[in-house]
Amino acid sequence: MIKLKNKISKKKIINLVITSTLITFFLIDLFSENHFILDNILPTVFEKIFADLRTIIQSIDELKKIDTLGVDKISSSELWGRPMNYPNIWVYFFSFLKVFGNPVFIFGIFQISIYILFSKFILLKTKDFFYVNFFILFSPTLLLMMERGNNDTIIFFLLLFSILLKNYLSGFLLGLAICLKIFPIFVLPFYFFFRKFNKKFFIGLSVMLPFIFWTLFQIMTALENTAVEASYSASFGIYSLSMFFIAFAKEIFFIEIDNNYLIYLNILFFFIFMFFSLVFNYFFKKDILNILKAIKKNKKYLMIFILFSTQSVLIFFTFSSYAYRIIFLLPAVLIFINNLKNFDNISYIKKIFYFILSTSPFLSPWLLISFFEDVKNFHIWVLYSSIIFSSMIFYFAIIINFYYDPISKLYFKIYLKIKHI
Repeated sequence: MIKLKNKISKKKIINLVITSTLITFFLIDLFSENHFILDNILPTVFEKIFADLRTIIQSIDELKKIDTLGVDKISSSELWGRPMNYPNIWVYFFSFLKVFGNPVFIFGIFQISIYILFSKFILLKTKDFFYVNFFILFSPTLLLMMERGNNDTIIFFLLLFSILLKNYLSGFLLGLAICLKIFPIFVLPFYFFFRKFNKKFFIGLSVMLPFIFWTLFQIMTALENTAVEASYSASFGIYSLSMFFIAFAKEIFFIEIDNNYLIYLNILFFFIFMFFSLVFNYFFKKDILNILKAIKKNKKYLMIFILFSTQSVLIFFTFSSYAYRIIFLLPAVLIFINNLKNFDNISYIKKIFYFILSTSPFLSPWLLISFFEDVKNFHIWVLYSSIIFSSMIFYFAIIINFYYDPISKLYFKIYLKIKHI
């Protein structure tokens, strides 16, 4: 028995050494002038590292001058003419970091460090599918996130710890995530299903309320500064599908569709999504319930799975997102893989099918870049957007089945009270 454990531990050590070496090569390539690796697996590699963080205005004085002039909020550190589309709280945060050095590098390196530590922790805990987990954790989509220094990384960790922790910190961290990037507010009502709403949670959240309102007042500026044209960059979401449809109509059929029709295309794709979700749920409901049953055995994992799946689906419905925002689906994917062997009464073929659906947002880019010679090819990311569409149907079916029971019970209680009155 001891020998077997030693063999397992040696195997894990070898795996960790191999993956650590691969991560080291990635980091060397990331900070080098010529990106031999990244140029071949990412849609766009800017000349300077942490390009997204460079859009943040680095001092309060600079922000005041820009506001006075009434021009686009373009930071002096931005090299490609892109406006800042983050809340102004980031300017104050970067002004503080500037005391210690270049805020772009300080915060960019900090985000990469915590993500690698998180990945190492996951891999240390991994019993099965070690290399599957590794290639998910370091998918091209997430390598893009680290290369850009995109602050979805820190939002992800704030949301993760908000879900894991209790009382004051849970509310405070969720409030902070909302202040830094508004979309975590979507998942707030769904905390109700896990009884996280209590006096201490609301006290922690209320501390951040003034900053949340400050962020909400700036939301239109952020939306106006966000790019609305589809490009070859990896995108997903209902809105992205609409933009890709317009681009394809022009490229293949030479049909010009005005952007004013975007709203109608969004509605069309939303109803297509709902239709296929109903079809999927009808044919695979028994398996979906078995999957939920397995995940429910661990209440903590269930909460993480459902809340992050919910956040991802709501982002899919609302925004046109670059590929790195799929990080919010990461915990759900890892939990699903970890429970594959616990899905009773599901055939091996079906397990493979569900495995492909669940992991494709992270693993498919590895296949796509091997089939397409040029990762900057527009068509590769249209295909990726369609893959996300299919995967989201799978996760949507699971979370709807989870929410159905408590909502129906609540409705029944309200009905009885009204009837009694």
